[in-house]
Amino acid sequence: MTGSPIPPPSYRVVVGRLRTMDPERPTAEAMAVRDDTIVAVGTRAEVLAACPEGTPVEDLGETCVLPGFIDTHLHLLRGGLKVIHDLGPGPHDADTVVASMRELGFEAEWGEEPPTLEQRVEGMRVFQPALHELGITAVIDPAATRDELAGYQECWRRDLLTLRVVAMPYVDVGQPEGSGVDDAIVRLENVGLGTGFGDDRLRVGGIKVYLDGEGMKSQALLRDPWPDTGEPGVQRIPTEAFQRLLDHCARSGWTVGVHAVGGLAVERLLECYAAADRVASIRGRQWQIIHGYLETAAASMRRAAELDVVMAAQPSIMLRNGAALAELLGPWAERMCALRSWLDAGVRVALGSDGPYFPFDPRELMWSAVTRRVRDREEPLDPAEAITVEEALAAYTREAAVAAFAEGRYGVLAPGLLADWVALDRDPLTIDPMELRDLRVLRTVVGGETVWSA
Repeated sequence: MTGSPIPPPSYRVVVGRLRTMDPERPTAEAMAVRDDTIVAVGTRAEVLAACPEGTPVEDLGETCVLPGFIDTHLHLLRGGLKVIHDLGPGPHDADTVVASMRELGFEAEWGEEPPTLEQRVEGMRVFQPALHELGITAVIDPAATRDELAGYQECWRRDLLTLRVVAMPYVDVGQPEGSGVDDAIVRLENVGLGTGFGDDRLRVGGIKVYLDGEGMKSQALLRDPWPDTGEPGVQRIPTEAFQRLLDHCARSGWTVGVHAVGGLAVERLLECYAAADRVASIRGRQWQIIHGYLETAAASMRRAAELDVVMAAQPSIMLRNGAALAELLGPWAERMCALRSWLDAGVRVALGSDGPYFPFDPRELMWSAVTRRVRDREEPLDPAEAITVEEALAAYTREAAVAAFAEGRYGVLAPGLLADWVALDRDPLTIDPMELRDLRVLRTVVGGETVWSA
């Protein structure tokens, strides 16, 4: 019995101004792609020499080509449901989606009845193109419920995922007495898979746990009381129970990402991470601090670097809430979202949005991280915490891929990596940083396939 013939590999060459985000070769004239994978990067002549004669060449001229943007903190399915709830079945372009969320609020409202599986799938179908229009090629969903995991799996089964998705299962252990931890450990033991399971389109990430509360609700755990409540914030799970869960994850191979906003929460989190590391090494496993934007101490940052912990930061929270938090908390809060200090301490920083609850356009969030400018305030927050444009790009590409368990798979334009890229009308590294949010996305490509073009 003879099977269908295997088609020959498809080659093409892309010429432009490549910013590869590869420290070994940061710029290039061209890249060659075979099917879904980059096979050569270099000068035009070098790349053509690596391809069969007659390979088609697409010359993008002065267009800047970068790795696709990876949002390391976006509640994707909830965003999709919000889009179809607020705007209908679509299609809707990115400007319409973003304007709607600014007008109607970013909360992911749905209604009294829980959404069906089909509605979750429909939300994904409508929302993904708008994200591609912003240059996004991959997403980490940082708290996927059981129903949301089923939604992702169904989209994967139907071959509807045009984004790469890493789903972090949400483990609800937030009871004040910590009684949910033992149940959670049993569930993790019996699920039959763990962090890293999946493929390049849909992968299981680390579990998500909440240690403290939100900044705008005065629930982030600080060293000093909040001025409006007289309380230091909340710790949502007792330390002993929390440690039990982390130790189990360290032993069993699960990675963990923990919501910790306030400085005291981050300090306690890292104490627990260090204890778990003594049970079984967590280094190189992308254990995350999620948020960490209020009063984090230099000692905590150094400890995070020693433990090889990833800082998953969201400039969107500073962008939207920074003015109000600075007014409430006073001058020390000007250093919120201290990305410069995290990087200087040697911590790997990956950027994301916390969309749809916060703004999620990577161009605007990089603009805010670089300029320290926020909404509802004329003056920037403490400019000493600004990062460079190159650092912001790295945190949305190369470093974000690390957080997505995809280092060496995507996030960089280099031979052997997946051909995920975005074309911009200008080079972010040669324009005034104030113009970052005005960059135009001309094309977005995932695995060699164009998923959006202007």
